[in-house]
Amino acid sequence: MRVVSLASGSSGNALVIQHGDTTLLLDAGLPTHALRTALAALRVGDDTLTAILLSHEHHDHVCGLAHLLRYQHVPVICTAGTLRALDPGPGFGHKVIVPGRAYELGALVVLPVEVSHDASEPVGFVVSDGEATAAVFTDLGTVDQHVYEALRTAHLVVLEANYDSGLLERGSYPWPLKQRIRSPRGHLSNEECASTLARLDFWAGREIWLAHLSAENNTPRRALQTVRQTIGIRHERVPIRTLPRRGSPVEWDSRAPVVGTGQLRLL
Repeated sequence: MRVVSLASGSSGNALVIQHGDTTLLLDAGLPTHALRTALAALRVGDDTLTAILLSHEHHDHVCGLAHLLRYQHVPVICTAGTLRALDPGPGFGHKVIVPGRAYELGALVVLPVEVSHDASEPVGFVVSDGEATAAVFTDLGTVDQHVYEALRTAHLVVLEANYDSGLLERGSYPWPLKQRIRSPRGHLSNEECASTLARLDFWAGREIWLAHLSAENNTPRRALQTVRQTIGIRHERVPIRTLPRRGSPVEWDSRAPVVGTGQLRLL
């Protein structure tokens, strides 16, 4: 299974998951031209996606969807709440999914997991090819037991590290927005992300991506430093990356070899 992050952050989110002839686009939060160009670079042409998954209806996750569907005639997979919030009108090809129920999409099995975020029935996703598993949770205000269990066994963990608490506190955002961000229905801080990751086991072959970093209230250095300090020496056992907002795709491939106990995946 191959996972490629095309963009991650408040300016846009899109991630590709591939296995064999199955290609899923998870969120379409980039302009259509940018999505088509990025997909083409991965040798994914028009009308070759298997499906488009949506985590929720916020603009940074769906802004390119409508125009992309002119070139990708595939079903949009989302919860009933997300579909209502999109209000797409008749003739919109879709499949409604229920959190906690697994679905087969080509060669992949997709499990939507309910998350706490200020959207209409938002979800994260666990995707498996039968051997490797990726867990993708990019917008959530708290990590409950269902989310933790989804992360616990994943080979690739994609988890939000949206803001540094000090930067948010001192930053220019208005007070109501700061309150929204750090609420249980907002976003995860570096500290909350780190404390969640610290509860996981760190075994060879696992990789961690820190996602949805704020442009104003975080930096990749701060996010990595907080996570590594919280995890301790165990962080040397697995690669930990911060996902860029735009322009530099990040890739993980479950077929890449792992050499020796505690060695890093070779990418």
